[in-house]
Amino acid sequence: MLKRWVIQHFQRYSGRSPWDFCWRISLEGTLVSLLLAFLLAPFGVALRDISSTSGGELLFLGVIVAPLFETLIFQALPVWIARLCKAGFAVQLLSSVVPFFLAHVTEGLGTGLCAGLVGGVYFAFTYVHWRKTSLWTAIWTTAVSHAIHNGIVILPYLAFGGV
Repeated sequence: MLKRWVIQHFQRYSGRSPWDFCWRISLEGTLVSLLLAFLLAPFGVALRDISSTSGGELLFLGVIVAPLFETLIFQALPVWIARLCKAGFAVQLLSSVVPFFLAHVTEGLGTGLCAGLVGGVYFAFTYVHWRKTSLWTAIWTTAVSHAIHNGIVILPYLAFGGV
């Protein structure tokens, strides 16, 4: 039942233009990540401590560098390999989510679950969905979605004296 609901939910995105898809999936993925972080906090599961990073560096790395680099390494490369092997949509998705999660869980369980797993699912879904249209559309929608997500998290942190 859950699997069917998830499939139906994500199918609602299928008729949208790339930009409409991009900003909507970004907001949704960010809200799901933040909700999970909120639910995990009472159990002592914290997110990565970013207080040692300067504000400018945090913005540059989090909103520009990481989204593009991680799109190429964790979405484009594994999905390209999966597509070469004639893998279906679900396997392409998993080929991206697993390494994305593993890279983020090294920063702690909270970051692994919220950024690696939730973010990984949303970014992988974005990439695999738009890869059917074109490589360029898959890259830009995924990287911009990732940048929007990171910006939504980083900007309030900086605005309220986080760094």
